Order: sequence, then C-alpha cells, then structure tokens
Amino acid sequence: MGIFDALTTAVAGLQAQSFALQNISGNIANSQTVGYKETNTSFQDLVSQASLGQQTANGVLASSSASNTVQGTIQSETVPTDMAINGDGWFVVAQPTGFVDNQPVFSSNNDYTRRGDFQLNQSGNLVNGAGYYLMGIPVDAATGNPLGSSAQVLQFNNNFVPAQETTAIQYQANLPSTPSVGSLNGGAFTADPVAGAQIIGTGATLKPDAPALGTGTVGGLTNATLLSSLTPPIALGNTITVSDGVNTTTYTSNGADTIGNLITAINSGAPGNADVSASLSSSGNLVLTPSSASLSPDTETITVGGTATAAAAVGFGVANNTFQPTNLLTQGITAGNTLTFTVSGGAPQTITFGLAAGDVATLAQLQTKIQTLTGASGSVNTANGDITLTGTNPAATIVVSGTAGVPALFGIQNLTANPGNGTVIGTDVPTFDAQSVDGGSITCYDAQGNPVNVDFRWAQVSTSPTGNLWQLFYQTDANATGSQTAWQNVGSTFEFNASGQLSSVNGSTTNLTTVPIQNLAVNGDSLGNVQVNLGTNGLTQYASSSGNAQVNSVQQNGFAAGQLQSISVDTQNRVVGAFSNGQTIPLAEITLATFSGEDALQPLNGEAYAATAESGPANYSATGSIVGSSLEASNVDIATQFSQLIVAQQAYGANAKVMSTADQMIQSLLQVIQ
Repeated sequence: MGIFDALTTAVAGLQAQSFALQNISGNIANSQTVGYKETNTSFQDLVSQASLGQQTANGVLASSSASNTVQGTIQSETVPTDMAINGDGWFVVAQPTGFVDNQPVFSSNNDYTRRGDFQLNQSGNLVNGAGYYLMGIPVDAATGNPLGSSAQVLQFNNNFVPAQETTAIQYQANLPSTPSVGSLNGGAFTADPVAGAQIIGTGATLKPDAPALGTGTVGGLTNATLLSSLTPPIALGNTITVSDGVNTTTYTSNGADTIGNLITAINSGAPGNADVSASLSSSGNLVLTPSSASLSPDTETITVGGTATAAAAVGFGVANNTFQPTNLLTQGITAGNTLTFTVSGGAPQTITFGLAAGDVATLAQLQTKIQTLTGASGSVNTANGDITLTGTNPAATIVVSGTAGVPALFGIQNLTANPGNGTVIGTDVPTFDAQSVDGGSITCYDAQGNPVNVDFRWAQVSTSPTGNLWQLFYQTDANATGSQTAWQNVGSTFEFNASGQLSSVNGSTTNLTTVPIQNLAVNGDSLGNVQVNLGTNGLTQYASSSGNAQVNSVQQNGFAAGQLQSISVDTQNRVVGAFSNGQTIPLAEITLATFSGEDALQPLNGEAYAATAESGPANYSATGSIVGSSLEASNVDIATQFSQLIVAQQAYGANAKVMSTADQMIQSLLQVIQ
C-alpha cells in the first residue's frame, strides 16, 4: 500500500529531522562552551527490498557525526593556567570517583579533553571547569628531566626548591685596547700578584682504584656443601685453578671434599700459590679477591680455570672466569704511555704507566709521583683522576706533554700554564686599584643559599712585544689589611691579538671559552670550584673611549632556597613555577594524547571523551603545542547552525505535509467505499 508506506516514510523523516534539530540545538547551546566540538547530523536512506524497478523509498536514518579534528579559535585570556592546544592532541585528564579524607580517588581509566580552563584547587591540582584533573609527568627541578614516563594526576602544593650552589658564571666583557691605567708590573707590590702558573685538570671521568672481585654465579653454598652434590658434581680428580697472573693455586678434588675444603685450599698461602683469598658471600656465592700479600690489589687480575665442569659447578664458567681490577691500565691507558711535566724550562719529569718497577698503574701511585715533582706542588683527585699542579716559584711556567690523549684523560686541557695565580695583600690594594680596571660584580650563592658578592678586576700584565696579556682577579676579602689577602688571581693569562680578539688562554689556542676558578672564597664564604664561561667571542679587546672594561653580560646558575608562588604554562608544553627566590623552574610536562580515529571517541559530560575500540588506544606522539593564558573556543559556527536550522525546519514541515496529503487521500478512499 503506497499511501501507508508514504505515511511511514514521512514519520521516519520527522524523526530524522527531530534528531538533526536536537544536534543543532546542542551546538547552539554550546557555542560558548570552552573546547566544545560541534555534532553534525548524517542522513542515511532506506529502500524497500522489492525487485529492481519496483524499489521505493522506505524511510531515513539519522546519526551523529563528530568534528573532533576541527580546531576551534584560540583566544587570549588573563589566567596563566588557562591553556589551549594549537594543532593535534588532547589533554589527558581524570575524574574523581570519590573522595577519601578530602583527597580525590581516581579510577585506572583516563579521559581526554580539549577544555583547558584549568585552575589550581585547594589541594594544588589543576582542575578544569568541568571537574577534570590534569595529568602529566613531574619534572626534576634540579635537572629538568622527566621523573618517569607515565602520566599521573599533577599536584603543586607547597613546592619547595632547595638552594643551588653557584658552579658556573657566564661572563662577557670588552677590555680596553688602551687602558686608562698603568700595566700591572709587580714592582710596586709587597706580594707580587703575578705569581706561579697553575695546571688545572677538570672533567676527568676515571673510576677510583678498586681490586678485582670474582663472584661465582652459583648461590646458596655453605662451608658444609659437598662438592660431589653440586650440579654438575665435582668428581674425584677434578681440578680448580686460581691465578693472579703470576702464580697459580691448584685444587684437586678427592671426591669427598666440601666447599669449606676448597676455600681452605685457596687460602692456604703455600709457596707458589696465587695471591688470592676466597670466602662465601651472604648469599652463598663463592667470592675471590686479591689478598695483596705480594702484588698490589688494584693491579691484580684473577683468572679461574681447571676442569670446566668443576669451575662451572661453583659458578665460574668460560664467560665468567676472568676478573680485572679498576685501575689506569683498564681505562684507556696502556703500558708504556707517558705523562711529562716541565717546570720553568727545567729537566722534563716523566711518569711512565705500566706494571714494571717504578711504573704507575693506579691513581694512588700517580698521587705519590705528582707529590714528588720538582718545582711544583700537585695533587690527584683519586675519585675521578683530575690533576692539579701549581708552580712553587712565582715566576714558574708549566708545560705538560706525553702520549697523545693521556693528559686529557686526567682532565688537563691547557698544556701550557704561565704565571698568574698570585694574590694582592691589603697594603697593596691602592696600588692594585690604580693599575687595574673594574671587571663588574655578581651575586652568587653558596651551598646553603647565602648570597656571596663576587667582584672582578682586570689587569694588563704585559704589552707588545712580549704579548698583550691580561689577568683576572676576584676580591676575596673586602676588609683585608696589612699582609692579609685582598684580591686573588684566578690563575689564567689571557692574550689578545691585534684585532682585539682573544687568541690564547694560558698559552692554549684551543680552549678559549671556559676558565676554572679553584676554591673561590669571598670573606670566608667558600663557593668551591666555579667555571667561568666566556662563550664564543665573549671576551674581546676593542677600542674604548673610557679606557675601562665594559661588562656586557654576567650571570650565574646558583640561587637561594625558594617557595612556590605561582604557576603558568610555557611554550614547551610544561607547567613552570615561579618561586620566591626569583627562579622560574619547570615542574611538569603536560601529556598530550592522540588517536588513530579521533572522531570515534565517546563523548562524556563536560567536553571530555573516552577511548573506544573504533578510536584506538591513546598514543603520546601528538604534534600540537600548548598555548598558555589562552583557551580554545567552541568550533560551532552560529551562522551555519542557523542555516541548518532553517533547512531542518523546512524538511520537517515538508514531511508533515506528506502526512497531511496521505491522510486526505485515505479519507477520499474511505468516501468512495461508503
């Protein structure tokens, strides 16, 4: 019956247009909702299953169509924690399932949103206007590195940053090509500020001396464990050998011995035996260590051999049978390598590395050699291998040479050091001030966060033809009198070429960007070792009308302890905190998720979405960037919605007209029947 089918189809049309009207209504209602994504309507026709040529329209189905990938307009706001995503990505958020002791409890499921009107609540969480909590990865305030890789609900409550000691100073200045003061010649000083040279090693990464340690992989052993009960069993006549590289201990099983008997045999100390002792660890592993009876424990190598099955039974297989100590000969230095020091043109003093008599193999042995050099006093940092050497004569120079790469292994980058680490005493301060120029000052911080004011002065110590040489001093005691030290030379000599560019530091033309200051102390407050970073072309000597130094930039990396004052969002998708000590420090990385099928996300109340099978799981390779103090507006276009509203109204009325017409036709039919 075509008339009745027409009625049914018209009813389906009314329902479809009602569905479209509902979506339009929702879009218009949310046109001002932050991060809202409009919902469009998709229509699908239905046809009868009649034979070809007899098919008729059988209605229409309406379904929702998402616009999740359509960007809304980004609008500037005044709230620093407001954030908008420019491009691809979704905020990862969580909604509490309840509260325990006024603290939110969350499920294991994450939700996703583009609504970024986040504000701090009383617990320090960032919560948007719909009640969703922002998630991300906390950042280590000291290193700036993420703490983990999984997003978690962020909380910023009473964050406190400890004091950071100054370890580096960034310094840029222009020294006058023609100073308005005299050159520092030394003759007018009670204590010559131009003193002995200093070689400073920084940056060595050697490991401290440590003896070889051989630990068997089989655990649970006791002194009473029978060798014949092991897997594989140590049978009658099987042997285990332990060698120190010179002597060897050989144990032969009698078939009934225990682990205790084996340990006793290794520790017997009989003539010709290896210089190795054996014991059991708390976990029951057989442990072999040098006993240092005849060889240095830090140069002794342990090798386990004998019957293969016997060695394996106590945990020393082919891949686990040789153990080396930690010393210089296992860290890039080979036997026969040398390190030579020449002080003030005297006879070269050479240190040879190796195991022969008089050679050096360990940091401890090197320390002894360095301390006995003629014309210089020195030390070795036995924790990392840094060498520091100072000329004992104020006019001393030091030149370092040796096998290629060896000086650098001990942190020595500048191979030549000229005089330049002396002091200025209180009596000589007026003369020193008259023969030097102001180099600026900066407030640094000690380990407790106490401010330390560091003042610099530059002095020209030589001019052509001997070279245009300058040295840098810092004030170590502002109240020094008499013979007390007032100013300290940092220990480096800077040479400039005719073009006004820095050409060498301590005679080296390769490292012109960093200068170490050892044990920097001001008025009794020590900062330890501080690195002065000059940067590229950071120190120059161009013409200056005043004849004084012009400090272009001076900064440092220390700060006092501080309390969190406020948070905001930076351009690197991070939440950053402003602290009471003036520092701005990253606190967390905001996690952005993306999906293969973003339009298949399941909408939730509050502009949030849940992942579905059709959307695929969240991945965290979103390319969008977060814009702070901004919000993403709804992507609804009111003009378009009004146009669609008119279309839906007309279509609805037309379907109603079909129903009215069908009713009239049915009434006519009924009149004919009557």
